[in-house]
Amino acid sequence: MSDLVAVSGLGSIGRQHLKAFRSIGVERLVGFDASAESRSRSETEMAGLATVDSFEALLDLGPTAVVVAVPDHAHLGQVEQAAHRGIAVLVEKPLAPRAEDAAAAISRLGTAADRCVVGYVLRHNLAANRVATLLADNVIGTPTSFQVLLGAYGTITVAANRFAVPEEGRLYRDYSHEWDYLAWWFGEISSVLAVARTTDAVPHVESPNLVDALLETTTGIVGSVHIDYVDQRGIRQVSVIGTHGSLVADIGAGTTTVRRVGSAALEAYDDRAPAAVALARQASHLLAVAHGEATPAVSLADGLAAIQVADALRSSAPTRNWVNLTEGS
Repeated sequence: MSDLVAVSGLGSIGRQHLKAFRSIGVERLVGFDASAESRSRSETEMAGLATVDSFEALLDLGPTAVVVAVPDHAHLGQVEQAAHRGIAVLVEKPLAPRAEDAAAAISRLGTAADRCVVGYVLRHNLAANRVATLLADNVIGTPTSFQVLLGAYGTITVAANRFAVPEEGRLYRDYSHEWDYLAWWFGEISSVLAVARTTDAVPHVESPNLVDALLETTTGIVGSVHIDYVDQRGIRQVSVIGTHGSLVADIGAGTTTVRRVGSAALEAYDDRAPAAVALARQASHLLAVAHGEATPAVSLADGLAAIQVADALRSSAPTRNWVNLTEGS
């Protein structure tokens, strides 16, 4: 019988997941949301979608895989229920609001965690994978420094309902994508220092809405990151300086340029693709994990590490002191 994929949480992200699975040929889709209105809207948007009115009913259908796209505080409970039934799970980021809760859940899951994937979709982004390949191939030599620029005020408009509820320090975890892909490219993040600010010169004010940070990895690379809910262009750029060259990747635009030492010419790579492409690649990956054909590209341990970096940055900001993650401080 063909795969049955379940999605829990039918907000904007959950519906995007449904479309991603349909785009790769999955016809049997079922969804759950506590809101009857959300269930009805999703059924209207996607022909052939069935919905149920409880998470237990969703699991009782015996799906091949489950996507958990409910609010953050409910992630771990649903992950544990599904994984303990032997169902492959993709849980949206962040894994949980609190690192200690995530660590305890991972411990309880034991080997069941091996079929759980965290939804850091940039692991499936073509441009991000281009950077990973260029670094692995030593195209710019040994990386020595990185600089990240992320401006994402537009997210507030897209997810207006979520931002209607005030949450201090939301920015650190909303964009934990950065903490995940930096660890993927450069190694575990070992210490951080953050400076946080809030400007009221934008219509919707998050607190803070500007964060600048220094990060050091266990491999000895030090880099800087700027993230904000101010810049309305929507930008995600990464520069990397290596011993034999440098690269600049515009992850949002899907382009990368490389300059090698001794050459004035730029090498250009074009990996432009709609955002739906990365979600579809992630959907295919989840099914491969479910069928035992792949191991999670982003494990629950990776998801926990990203939360720990976010928490360390938040802890650093009030004092502007370094926080060492490897010593648990």
